[in-house]
Amino acid sequence: MKHYIKTLLLLVLYSAAVVAEDEPDKQCLQISSLTGDYFAQRLEGKTMGEMQQATPPEFMHTEFFKVIDLAINLAFTFPESQTEEQVEQAVYDNCLQHKDHQ
Repeated sequence: MKHYIKTLLLLVLYSAAVVAEDEPDKQCLQISSLTGDYFAQRLEGKTMGEMQQATPPEFMHTEFFKVIDLAINLAFTFPESQTEEQVEQAVYDNCLQHKDHQ
């Protein structure tokens, strides 16, 4: 599971230029927050497909869509026994680690 998370985070960090370089943690905060939101929706019973279909069409084929897709996928990698806050913290910490190693 950790390998999958790392791979996804690396993909988005290399492909999405959503944040200015002088704010290295803003993108990690965005990814972790979205992941937490999608994780909460997962706990409420929403499926991955339902979340993906709920993405507004104007985001399709944008860099932000890549972040949304990453967050949805990450939300389904964590065990349901974790809390939204634990998921957000784990994603944020992992993201920062990978940003430091670029």
